[in-house]
Amino acid sequence: MTDSKVPSDQMAPGKTKSEAAVARFCDGCNCSQAVMTAFAERYAIDDSLAMRIAAGLGGGVGRMGDVCGTLTGGALVLGLELGPRTRQEVDAKEATYAATRRLQERFIERHGSTRCKELLEKDLSIEAEYRQAKEQDLFKTRCPNFVETVVDLLDQEFNNKKMNMKQQILTMLELQDAMNRKVNEDWRDAGYPWYRAIWTECAEMLDHYGWKWWKHQKPDMQQVHLEIVDIWHFALSDLILHNTSLDEAAELAMKGLAEPSEAVDFRTSIEQLAMASIQTQSADISHFAAVMRAAELGFDELFKTYVGKNVLNFFRQDHGYKDGSYIKSWNGREDNEYLAEILAELDADSTDFSDQVYRRLEQAYPAD
Repeated sequence: MTDSKVPSDQMAPGKTKSEAAVARFCDGCNCSQAVMTAFAERYAIDDSLAMRIAAGLGGGVGRMGDVCGTLTGGALVLGLELGPRTRQEVDAKEATYAATRRLQERFIERHGSTRCKELLEKDLSIEAEYRQAKEQDLFKTRCPNFVETVVDLLDQEFNNKKMNMKQQILTMLELQDAMNRKVNEDWRDAGYPWYRAIWTECAEMLDHYGWKWWKHQKPDMQQVHLEIVDIWHFALSDLILHNTSLDEAAELAMKGLAEPSEAVDFRTSIEQLAMASIQTQSADISHFAAVMRAAELGFDELFKTYVGKNVLNFFRQDHGYKDGSYIKSWNGREDNEYLAEILAELDADSTDFSDQVYRRLEQAYPAD
């Protein structure tokens, strides 16, 4: 079934996502379209656009019997979920490749191949074999299983990602609480105006990006990203104060990060975050997420950079930063440079990521 028709606009009540995708396939979508439209709403893509995007991928790409259209449709979905927004986002590109490989490997475990001509045992690029596939009802008896598999595997991937994201947010909340207690054991009762720190950092970030029309300025995006991470320190502290548990704070953070405020240009997004912080005297995570999006800073990079900076701060404190005995230049290079190399080498998804960073810093620190 490789001809494009308009799918049902909505998932039927009581149907799972994979069941609804199979129903769309049986109603005329090609296999790639059935997968793509199953997730279109997640990315605010209407069905008609999703149909056009995936139209040429059915039947093993243009009915050539190559990679199954469910998998090429799945690759499109993973690109929307994980893919880079700029050429510079190498980590996002690698994450997309890794997820696409996982999808194919798990598909092979269930069905033995990724190639349409092997799955159907018919080469759809040959007219006679295409007719045989239709006569033998292979599009009705085999292909729905492939659609169901890919949609279910994508759902599992996204659920795992969500669980991992919550765990990473909890890790950051725990690290922030620990750092705050290192500075002041009673920080929760100190009345620190975290919201004020947020809007002050917003002003600094705007300067790094540039706004002065009377002088030439080039956006310093590396510094902008560091300012966003600094704001996140204050936002985490505010979340801890305004929620009864770290788990509750993590849920609120996830909700805000998943629902960024309306897209605007970067300078305006900074101003909106600052205004929201002043008006509510709290951290507005939806506006923070909008700044991240406008600055093209992904959550994975936020997590990795935040943990790195936090662990380095702990390391400095533990090695005499307060009394002045800490060595900041290690063999002619600043500790920040070593940190950047360590972060590039480690897997941020590891459950003991922060501990690994600390151990690597200890290994690199000059001996007394």
